[in-house]
Amino acid sequence: MSKLVFIAGAGDPAGIRMVKDFQKMGYTVAAAVTPETDAAAVGAEIVLTIDPLSHDSAKAAAAEMEKLWGKVDLLAVNIDGTPEEDPKTILDEPDYAALKWAYEYNSLGALRIIDAFMPLLQKGEGKRICVVTTLDSSNNYTRGSDNFARHISKAPLNMALNQLFNKYRPDGFTFRVYCKDMDAGPEKAGEFAAEYFTRNRSNEPESYKHSDENRLVMRDWMGIEIPW
Repeated sequence: MSKLVFIAGAGDPAGIRMVKDFQKMGYTVAAAVTPETDAAAVGAEIVLTIDPLSHDSAKAAAAEMEKLWGKVDLLAVNIDGTPEEDPKTILDEPDYAALKWAYEYNSLGALRIIDAFMPLLQKGEGKRICVVTTLDSSNNYTRGSDNFARHISKAPLNMALNQLFNKYRPDGFTFRVYCKDMDAGPEKAGEFAAEYFTRNRSNEPESYKHSDENRLVMRDWMGIEIPW
């Protein structure tokens, strides 16, 4: 039986690119799209639907994968939503509804999926959790002030991943965090993601203690480490 990767949020250009790259690597690819996404464009062997705002939706998808495959070797979560027409900056009157929606979607949406799929990852061979984010999540790197709701929803996921790393790394889990190129087209948006998600980085020039296996690292589409 080939290894199975489950890609949540596979309907955007980065997700579609990841599906293709994982298939080239010989993985069986199961994917989930958000309700507003065209599932036909994904091209995965199995395509389900997950609403990031619904824990029940994530658990239903995990239950379906339990019946179809019985395990997940690698989970890739690519959840990225922007409140409709949200040009507000930090200097504008805050739109608290937009802020809440963005946090629920981008941060808690990813956590809902990870939680739902953890039992399947425990049964898998890879035990790897991968998250796709953007440079907006970096406190040190981001330079923008527009789309405040989207910006402010990205950084909390970094802390949540830190906590997950602390809990599950001793159990043999490893983590990958990849910043996609928001300006790239369909063939470039997810470039390097699948390669980064699958590479064993424990024997690289850094010491074992400081390899990507034993610390939480965020890298962009060129493999450059991004400060948190």
